[in-house]
Amino acid sequence: MAEAITGWRMHVGVISPSPVPPRQVREFYEVVPDGVDMTTVSLTIQQLDDASLDAALKGIELACKQLSNYDVDIIYLLGVPPIVLKGPGFGKVLEERMSQASGLPAITDITGVMDAMRDRSLRTVAMATPFEPIINERLRQYLRAEGIDVLHMNGLGIRKNVEIRRLPIPVEYTFARKTYSESPQKPDGLYIPCGGWGSIHHVDPLERDLDTTVVTWMNAFIWSSMRRYGVKHPIKGFGKLLASV
Repeated sequence: MAEAITGWRMHVGVISPSPVPPRQVREFYEVVPDGVDMTTVSLTIQQLDDASLDAALKGIELACKQLSNYDVDIIYLLGVPPIVLKGPGFGKVLEERMSQASGLPAITDITGVMDAMRDRSLRTVAMATPFEPIINERLRQYLRAEGIDVLHMNGLGIRKNVEIRRLPIPVEYTFARKTYSESPQKPDGLYIPCGGWGSIHHVDPLERDLDTTVVTWMNAFIWSSMRRYGVKHPIKGFGKLLASV
């Protein structure tokens, strides 16, 4: 709200699949301009199995109602595994549920990512994730249904969120670079989902080193939220997408 101290330019309500890591919060504030703030709630997913993902989806409306009581301007659902569990198109269905529950504009992670890819004219990508093969395949099919082809993908095969968080931060850079380089043909871009690993600071080095465009969960989250709410403030040093805000 414009008159409030918190989020006087934009106050985004964030629904996180699991408790938010401190680094994630720190990096958000390292990137966004002054006056952009977030308040978070958690769906407390501990591992990425179908039963846990399905159970988490049942808590979406309550999480949205919670956030709407804290003067947020827009709600953003992080995490792609719960969405791709239900198949192509579910992101939009979920956004409608979120808006109905909160009375606010709502965006899902997968929608933000796809909008970012289209804005950057990405039709083919390499995809590097910490997920198990079944989630990677669901994600590949979801993107394909939206007109984006995954030319090559690799996953680390991790199911528990806490194990993803234990990965050394440089693993994201080295694994994503390897995945992109292994692609049988040069993709238009590189996609790195999952908020539990890596760093927003890897985006610019990967773009420079690979001569490509990188879309991650976080740069798509910040770009999509600011764009939807009308905050125009190019952000330098974190890749092409955020420089276009």
